[in-house]
Amino acid sequence: MTPRINRLLTSTVLAISAMSMGGCALIEANISGTTLSILEDGFTPPVLQGSDVEMACNFAMVNGPLIGAARNFHGDPSLMEAVLLSSAGVCSENQALTEELRYLRAARDKRADEAQDARISQKRILAIAAERQYTAFFRMKTKMEQKYFFKYGTDCPRFKRDFDEVAYLLGSVAGLQAMQNDIAAQQSVGVPTDTAPLVEKALVCLDNAKWWGVPNAARAVVWTIIPGGSDGKDVKGTFDLSMRIGEASGVRLAHVLVAVAAQSSDDQATIRKTIKRFSNIKDFKPNTQYRLVDAIAQSQLTNISDRLWTQNAGTRTPISSLGKFWDDKASEIDADSFLQ
Repeated sequence: MTPRINRLLTSTVLAISAMSMGGCALIEANISGTTLSILEDGFTPPVLQGSDVEMACNFAMVNGPLIGAARNFHGDPSLMEAVLLSSAGVCSENQALTEELRYLRAARDKRADEAQDARISQKRILAIAAERQYTAFFRMKTKMEQKYFFKYGTDCPRFKRDFDEVAYLLGSVAGLQAMQNDIAAQQSVGVPTDTAPLVEKALVCLDNAKWWGVPNAARAVVWTIIPGGSDGKDVKGTFDLSMRIGEASGVRLAHVLVAVAAQSSDDQATIRKTIKRFSNIKDFKPNTQYRLVDAIAQSQLTNISDRLWTQNAGTRTPISSLGKFWDDKASEIDADSFLQ
Protein backbone atom coordinates (compact mmCIF):
# COMPACT_ATOMS: atom_id res chain seq x y z
CA MET A 1 0.00 0.00 0.00
CA THR A 2 1.49 3.33 -1.04
CA PRO A 3 1.99 6.09 1.58
CA ARG A 4 -0.54 8.30 -0.26
CA ILE A 5 -3.29 5.64 -0.12
CA ASN A 6 -2.40 4.94 3.49
CA ARG A 7 -2.83 8.62 4.41
CA LEU A 8 -6.14 8.77 2.55
CA LEU A 9 -7.48 5.72 4.38
CA THR A 10 -6.28 7.10 7.71
CA SER A 11 -7.98 10.44 7.05
CA THR A 12 -11.20 8.69 6.06
CA VAL A 13 -11.21 6.55 9.20
CA LEU A 14 -10.56 9.59 11.37
CA ALA A 15 -13.35 11.55 9.67
CA ILE A 16 -15.81 8.67 10.15
CA SER A 17 -14.75 8.33 13.77
CA ALA A 18 -15.19 12.08 14.36
CA MET A 19 -18.66 12.02 12.84
CA SER A 20 -19.65 9.02 14.93
CA MET A 21 -18.43 10.86 18.05
CA GLY A 22 -20.36 14.03 17.40
CA GLY A 23 -18.54 15.39 14.40
CA CYS A 24 -21.82 16.04 12.61
CA ALA A 25 -22.94 18.21 15.49
CA LEU A 26 -19.68 20.14 15.30
CA ILE A 27 -20.04 20.70 11.56
CA GLU A 28 -23.67 21.73 11.93
CA ALA A 29 -22.77 24.12 14.76
CA ASN A 30 -20.06 25.75 12.64
CA ILE A 31 -22.39 26.13 9.67
CA SER A 32 -25.21 27.50 11.84
CA GLY A 33 -22.86 29.91 13.59
CA THR A 34 -21.50 31.20 10.30
CA THR A 35 -25.00 31.59 8.84
CA LEU A 36 -26.24 33.49 11.90
CA SER A 37 -23.21 35.79 11.82
CA ILE A 38 -23.96 36.60 8.18
CA LEU A 39 -27.59 37.33 9.05
CA GLU A 40 -26.68 39.49 12.03
CA ASP A 41 -23.89 41.50 10.42
CA GLY A 42 -24.87 41.35 6.74
CA PHE A 43 -28.65 41.12 6.49
CA THR A 44 -29.87 43.02 9.54
CA PRO A 45 -28.30 46.43 8.73
CA PRO A 46 -30.10 46.77 5.34
CA VAL A 47 -33.40 45.78 7.00
CA LEU A 48 -32.93 48.50 9.62
CA GLN A 49 -32.35 51.02 6.84
CA GLY A 50 -35.85 50.47 5.42
CA SER A 51 -38.96 52.41 6.37
CA ASP A 52 -41.79 49.95 5.68
CA VAL A 53 -43.01 48.96 9.14
CA GLU A 54 -45.62 46.50 7.90
CA MET A 55 -43.09 44.73 5.72
CA ALA A 56 -40.67 44.52 8.65
CA CYS A 57 -43.47 43.10 10.81
CA ASN A 58 -44.36 40.46 8.26
CA PHE A 59 -40.68 39.66 7.70
CA ALA A 60 -40.22 39.09 11.43
CA MET A 61 -43.32 36.93 11.77
CA VAL A 62 -42.48 34.77 8.75
CA ASN A 63 -38.76 34.38 9.38
CA GLY A 64 -38.76 34.20 13.18
CA PRO A 65 -39.56 30.46 13.27
CA LEU A 66 -37.05 29.82 10.47
CA ILE A 67 -34.26 31.57 12.40
CA GLY A 68 -35.28 29.72 15.56
CA ALA A 69 -34.85 26.41 13.75
CA ALA A 70 -31.08 26.96 13.89
CA ARG A 71 -31.26 25.33 17.33
CA ASN A 72 -31.96 22.03 15.59
CA PHE A 73 -28.53 22.41 14.00
CA HIS A 74 -26.69 23.34 17.21
CA GLY A 75 -26.76 27.08 16.55
CA ASP A 76 -27.89 29.81 18.94
CA PRO A 77 -30.13 32.35 17.18
CA SER A 78 -31.16 34.10 20.43
CA LEU A 79 -30.02 37.61 19.48
CA MET A 80 -31.61 37.48 16.04
CA GLU A 81 -34.76 36.16 17.68
CA ALA A 82 -34.74 39.05 20.13
CA VAL A 83 -34.70 41.55 17.26
CA LEU A 84 -37.32 39.69 15.21
CA LEU A 85 -39.66 39.04 18.14
CA SER A 86 -39.45 42.70 19.15
CA SER A 87 -40.65 43.58 15.64
CA ALA A 88 -43.32 40.89 15.75
CA GLY A 89 -44.57 42.42 18.99
CA VAL A 90 -45.19 45.65 17.09
CA CYS A 91 -47.40 43.69 14.67
CA SER A 92 -49.49 42.39 17.55
CA GLU A 93 -49.79 45.80 19.17
CA ASN A 94 -51.05 47.25 15.88
CA GLN A 95 -53.66 44.49 15.64
CA ALA A 96 -54.69 45.06 19.25
CA LEU A 97 -55.15 48.76 18.56
CA THR A 98 -57.54 47.97 15.70
CA GLU A 99 -59.69 46.03 18.16
CA GLU A 100 -59.44 48.81 20.75
CA LEU A 101 -60.66 51.37 18.22
CA ARG A 102 -63.54 49.04 17.38
CA TYR A 103 -64.36 48.93 21.08
CA LEU A 104 -64.28 52.73 21.38
CA ARG A 105 -66.60 53.21 18.39
CA ALA A 106 -69.02 50.58 19.69
CA ALA A 107 -69.01 52.19 23.13
CA ARG A 108 -69.76 55.59 21.58
CA ASP A 109 -72.71 54.05 19.75
CA LYS A 110 -73.83 52.14 22.87
CA ARG A 111 -73.46 48.74 21.17
CA ALA A 112 -72.60 46.72 24.26
CA ASP A 113 -72.14 43.30 22.60
CA GLU A 114 -69.83 44.70 19.94
CA ALA A 115 -67.83 46.63 22.52
CA GLN A 116 -67.41 43.58 24.74
CA ASP A 117 -66.36 41.39 21.82
CA ALA A 118 -63.78 43.96 20.71
CA ARG A 119 -62.32 44.24 24.20
CA ILE A 120 -61.98 40.46 24.51
CA SER A 121 -60.26 40.30 21.12
CA GLN A 122 -57.95 43.16 22.09
CA LYS A 123 -56.85 41.38 25.27
CA ARG A 124 -56.20 38.13 23.41
CA ILE A 125 -53.94 39.92 20.95
CA LEU A 126 -52.16 41.85 23.72
CA ALA A 127 -51.41 38.50 25.34
CA ILE A 128 -49.76 37.39 22.09
CA ALA A 129 -47.76 40.64 22.03
CA ALA A 130 -46.66 40.13 25.64
CA GLU A 131 -45.62 36.54 24.90
CA ARG A 132 -43.51 37.61 21.92
CA GLN A 133 -41.97 40.55 23.74
CA TYR A 134 -41.12 38.62 26.87
CA THR A 135 -39.57 35.86 24.77
CA ALA A 136 -37.47 38.53 23.02
CA PHE A 137 -36.36 39.85 26.41
CA PHE A 138 -35.63 36.40 27.81
CA ARG A 139 -33.66 35.26 24.74
CA MET A 140 -31.59 38.45 24.78
CA LYS A 141 -30.91 38.32 28.52
CA THR A 142 -29.92 34.64 28.53
CA LYS A 143 -27.63 34.90 25.51
CA MET A 144 -25.95 38.10 26.68
CA GLU A 145 -25.18 36.59 30.08
CA GLN A 146 -23.69 33.51 28.42
CA LYS A 147 -21.67 35.50 25.91
CA TYR A 148 -20.29 38.24 28.15
CA PHE A 149 -20.19 36.50 31.54
CA PHE A 150 -22.13 39.09 33.54
CA LYS A 151 -25.44 39.28 35.39
CA TYR A 152 -28.13 41.33 33.63
CA GLY A 153 -29.29 44.22 35.79
CA THR A 154 -26.27 43.94 38.10
CA ASP A 155 -23.16 44.19 35.93
CA CYS A 156 -22.45 45.59 32.48
CA PRO A 157 -21.07 43.66 29.51
CA ARG A 158 -18.23 44.92 27.33
CA PHE A 159 -19.99 44.87 24.00
CA LYS A 160 -17.94 43.73 21.03
CA ARG A 161 -20.22 45.01 18.26
CA ASP A 162 -23.13 47.32 17.59
CA PHE A 163 -25.50 44.47 16.75
CA ASP A 164 -25.18 43.17 20.30
CA GLU A 165 -26.01 46.63 21.66
CA VAL A 166 -29.05 46.90 19.36
CA ALA A 167 -30.27 43.49 20.52
CA TYR A 168 -29.65 44.48 24.15
CA LEU A 169 -31.60 47.73 23.72
CA LEU A 170 -34.53 46.30 21.76
CA GLY A 171 -34.76 43.24 23.99
CA SER A 172 -34.76 45.39 27.12
CA VAL A 173 -37.47 47.71 25.81
CA ALA A 174 -39.44 44.63 24.76
CA GLY A 175 -39.31 43.47 28.37
CA LEU A 176 -40.99 46.70 29.49
CA GLN A 177 -43.61 46.41 26.76
CA ALA A 178 -44.25 42.77 27.70
CA MET A 179 -45.01 43.69 31.28
CA GLN A 180 -47.38 46.52 30.30
CA ASN A 181 -49.21 44.42 27.69
CA ASP A 182 -49.51 41.49 30.07
CA ILE A 183 -51.14 43.75 32.67
CA ALA A 184 -53.57 44.98 29.99
CA ALA A 185 -54.29 41.33 29.11
CA GLN A 186 -55.15 40.53 32.74
CA GLN A 187 -51.72 38.96 33.31
CA SER A 188 -52.63 35.93 31.25
CA VAL A 189 -48.98 35.43 30.20
CA GLY A 190 -47.42 35.81 33.63
CA VAL A 191 -44.59 38.25 32.85
CA PRO A 192 -42.61 38.67 36.10
CA THR A 193 -43.38 41.95 37.84
CA ASP A 194 -39.70 42.57 38.56
CA THR A 195 -38.96 42.92 34.85
CA ALA A 196 -39.31 46.72 34.86
CA PRO A 197 -36.84 47.49 37.68
CA LEU A 198 -34.43 44.92 36.26
CA VAL A 199 -34.52 46.61 32.85
CA GLU A 200 -34.10 50.04 34.45
CA LYS A 201 -30.83 48.95 36.05
CA ALA A 202 -29.61 47.17 32.92
CA LEU A 203 -30.10 50.14 30.60
CA VAL A 204 -27.39 52.06 32.48
CA CYS A 205 -24.96 49.92 30.47
CA LEU A 206 -25.83 51.63 27.17
CA ASP A 207 -24.55 54.99 25.92
CA ASN A 208 -27.63 57.23 25.99
CA ALA A 209 -26.28 59.64 23.35
CA LYS A 210 -25.24 56.83 20.99
CA TRP A 211 -28.64 55.15 21.15
CA TRP A 212 -30.86 58.14 20.46
CA GLY A 213 -31.74 58.97 24.10
CA VAL A 214 -33.73 55.75 24.41
CA PRO A 215 -31.92 54.11 27.36
CA ASN A 216 -32.58 57.00 29.76
CA ALA A 217 -36.08 57.61 28.39
CA ALA A 218 -36.94 53.96 29.07
CA ARG A 219 -35.46 54.24 32.55
CA ALA A 220 -37.60 57.32 33.18
CA VAL A 221 -40.70 55.36 32.13
CA VAL A 222 -39.90 52.85 34.87
CA TRP A 223 -39.46 55.69 37.38
CA THR A 224 -43.00 56.84 36.62
CA ILE A 225 -44.70 53.46 36.96
CA ILE A 226 -43.01 52.19 40.12
CA PRO A 227 -44.37 53.68 43.36
CA GLY A 228 -41.76 56.09 44.68
CA GLY A 229 -39.55 55.44 41.65
CA SER A 230 -39.38 59.09 40.64
CA ASP A 231 -38.33 60.37 44.07
CA GLY A 232 -35.24 62.51 43.70
CA LYS A 233 -35.16 62.07 39.91
CA ASP A 234 -35.68 64.68 37.21
CA VAL A 235 -38.18 62.75 35.10
CA LYS A 236 -39.28 65.71 32.97
CA GLY A 237 -35.70 66.82 32.34
CA THR A 238 -34.64 63.29 31.44
CA PHE A 239 -37.49 62.93 28.98
CA ASP A 240 -36.78 66.31 27.39
CA LEU A 241 -33.05 65.66 26.98
CA SER A 242 -33.72 62.20 25.55
CA MET A 243 -36.14 63.64 22.98
CA ARG A 244 -33.61 66.30 21.98
CA ILE A 245 -30.96 63.63 21.51
CA GLY A 246 -33.37 61.57 19.39
CA GLU A 247 -34.29 64.56 17.25
CA ALA A 248 -30.64 65.38 16.62
CA SER A 249 -29.67 61.76 15.87
CA GLY A 250 -32.64 61.05 13.59
CA VAL A 251 -34.44 58.41 15.69
CA ARG A 252 -37.46 59.63 17.67
CA LEU A 253 -38.18 56.51 19.72
CA ALA A 254 -37.76 58.45 22.98
CA HIS A 255 -40.89 60.44 22.07
CA VAL A 256 -42.91 57.22 22.11
CA LEU A 257 -41.65 56.38 25.58
CA VAL A 258 -42.63 59.83 26.83
CA ALA A 259 -46.14 59.38 25.41
CA VAL A 260 -46.42 55.87 26.88
CA ALA A 261 -45.48 57.19 30.32
CA ALA A 262 -48.06 59.97 30.00
CA GLN A 263 -50.65 57.43 28.88
CA SER A 264 -50.21 55.36 32.02
CA SER A 265 -51.18 58.39 34.11
CA ASP A 266 -53.84 59.61 31.65
CA ASP A 267 -51.89 62.84 31.10
CA GLN A 268 -53.50 63.79 27.78
CA ALA A 269 -51.89 67.23 27.72
CA THR A 270 -48.42 65.68 27.68
CA ILE A 271 -49.44 63.08 25.10
CA ARG A 272 -50.72 65.79 22.75
CA LYS A 273 -47.69 67.98 23.35
CA THR A 274 -45.34 65.07 22.62
CA ILE A 275 -47.13 64.12 19.40
CA LYS A 276 -47.06 67.73 18.24
CA ARG A 277 -43.37 67.94 19.04
CA PHE A 278 -42.68 64.71 17.14
CA SER A 279 -44.48 66.00 14.06
CA ASN A 280 -43.10 69.53 13.99
CA ILE A 281 -39.34 69.11 14.22
CA LYS A 282 -37.76 71.63 11.89
CA ASP A 283 -35.55 70.09 9.19
CA PHE A 284 -35.74 66.63 10.75
CA LYS A 285 -33.68 64.01 8.94
CA PRO A 286 -34.18 60.32 9.77
CA ASN A 287 -31.05 58.36 10.58
CA THR A 288 -30.37 56.43 7.39
CA GLN A 289 -28.72 53.58 9.30
CA TYR A 290 -31.73 53.07 11.59
CA ARG A 291 -34.57 54.49 9.54
CA LEU A 292 -36.83 51.57 10.42
CA VAL A 293 -36.61 52.32 14.16
CA ASP A 294 -37.80 55.88 13.53
CA ALA A 295 -40.57 54.60 11.25
CA ILE A 296 -41.72 52.25 14.02
CA ALA A 297 -41.73 55.20 16.41
CA GLN A 298 -43.96 57.13 14.02
CA SER A 299 -46.28 54.14 13.68
CA GLN A 300 -46.59 53.80 17.45
CA LEU A 301 -47.27 57.50 17.99
CA THR A 302 -49.86 57.37 15.22
CA ASN A 303 -51.52 54.56 17.17
CA ILE A 304 -51.64 56.74 20.28
CA SER A 305 -53.01 59.62 18.23
CA ASP A 306 -55.65 57.33 16.68
CA ARG A 307 -56.79 56.32 20.15
CA LEU A 308 -57.28 59.97 21.17
CA TRP A 309 -59.02 60.85 17.91
CA THR A 310 -61.40 57.88 18.13
CA GLN A 311 -62.27 58.62 21.74
CA ASN A 312 -63.13 62.22 20.91
CA ALA A 313 -64.13 62.31 17.24
CA GLY A 314 -65.04 58.73 16.35
CA THR A 315 -62.37 58.38 13.64
CA ARG A 316 -58.67 57.70 13.39
CA THR A 317 -56.20 60.53 12.83
CA PRO A 318 -57.00 62.09 9.44
CA ILE A 319 -54.52 61.67 6.61
CA SER A 320 -51.38 63.85 6.98
CA SER A 321 -52.70 65.17 10.30
CA LEU A 322 -50.41 63.56 12.87
CA GLY A 323 -49.76 66.30 15.40
CA LYS A 324 -53.17 67.91 14.81
CA PHE A 325 -56.30 67.33 16.87
CA TRP A 326 -60.07 67.48 16.51
CA ASP A 327 -60.38 70.64 18.57
CA ASP A 328 -57.70 72.61 16.71
CA LYS A 329 -58.77 75.46 14.50
CA ALA A 330 -60.55 74.20 11.41
CA SER A 331 -57.91 75.76 9.19
CA GLU A 332 -55.24 73.55 10.79
CA ILE A 333 -56.94 70.28 9.77
CA ASP A 334 -57.46 69.10 6.22
CA ALA A 335 -61.25 68.77 6.14
CA ASP A 336 -61.10 66.75 2.92
CA SER A 337 -59.16 64.02 4.73
CA PHE A 338 -62.37 63.02 6.51
CA LEU A 339 -64.00 62.29 3.14
CA GLN A 340 -61.20 60.27 1.55
